[in-house]
Amino acid sequence: MTTCLLALSLFALQNDPVPKDLTATEALEKFKTAYKAKNPSDRALAVSELAKTPNEKIYAKLGALLLVDDLTVRIAAAKGLSTAAGENQRKAVNFLSRAFPANAGAPIVSAALVEALESMQDGLGYAILKVNLRSPDPLTARAAIEAAGQIRDKTFVVPLIDLARFLEAASREALNTGPAGRTVTGGGLPGIGGPVGDPDAPKRSRLLVPLIHQSLGSITKQSFKTVAEWAEWWRHNEAEFKVQK
Repeated sequence: MTTCLLALSLFALQNDPVPKDLTATEALEKFKTAYKAKNPSDRALAVSELAKTPNEKIYAKLGALLLVDDLTVRIAAAKGLSTAAGENQRKAVNFLSRAFPANAGAPIVSAALVEALESMQDGLGYAILKVNLRSPDPLTARAAIEAAGQIRDKTFVVPLIDLARFLEAASREALNTGPAGRTVTGGGLPGIGGPVGDPDAPKRSRLLVPLIHQSLGSITKQSFKTVAEWAEWWRHNEAEFKVQK
């Protein structure tokens, strides 16, 4: 009798319906309900679940979530996009790359963008971060600077020092133009091909240079008041420097 009951139990288990993969529409409908949760952690969990369904519409939704809601939700969206493959991977890279300006002031999110890109291809995230450092858009540059300080990789030190030099030089050139200046043309932002005599250069420098000092301090655990001091210290310490954990 026992053997018979066991056999029937096994038969029942074998005939249980296998959970089917959700379609994009079903996944989005399920997400829509779960995303109504008041707790950001629950909404982030809903985002992670949504990312398990690989589909173009899903990745577009994750891309939109990089720009809104709580930081935990944005980070979950970045991680979800990092799982994209094939043609969807190219689109995911675009979503992640374009999300920098919206996350200026949120270093843990901008760092998550870089780390998601890195997980898709070794070196990709760091390369995009370094390109974004030179962006003429101050929010994009700010997010990249903050991400560098959050990630704390040694390879970011020279690009940060160089950027600070460029910003200060552009600011000086802009302030030297016009009737009250010493020159008739300014230089814009070096290395970017910005407009001559860029009037926004001083403002950009005032915003970004202090952030560069903060990120350099985060990476090196040192503190200097001028870019020249950073450059001199790095020249003497780069070879032996190791990031403190």
